[in-house]
Amino acid sequence: MKNNKQQIQIAKATEPVLKQALYVVLEPEVVDTHGDIYDHAEVRKACHNFNSSHAKANLFHLIETDGFKVAESYCTPVDMQLGEHIIKSGTWLVNLQFTDDALWTLAEAGEFSGVSIGAMAYQTPVEG
Repeated sequence: MKNNKQQIQIAKATEPVLKQALYVVLEPEVVDTHGDIYDHAEVRKACHNFNSSHAKANLFHLIETDGFKVAESYCTPVDMQLGEHIIKSGTWLVNLQFTDDALWTLAEAGEFSGVSIGAMAYQTPVEG
């Protein structure tokens, strides 16, 4: 009896860990931690201003670091699902690229709960 099985060489490759973390910066029409609300236009304007002006990362608003940098910063064009979370259209997201292993370990462990727009704004009281 002849063996009809053909031997096929299998090549395996591993994808290196990207060491990136995606964070919500600002969500339109949602009350933030300071009690403020931003409409879609203001979120987009803040994102575009950030992208064109400095897009520099710092740690806890105190120290500039080269332990991570902004890989991407954009507003979502449509509603999307990220894991178990629904991200609304117009939400500003930032993807941080970690270059420092200790900071990446902290990010993986969830020690960084988010990012801040680190900006100045005019406040308009809303009656309601």
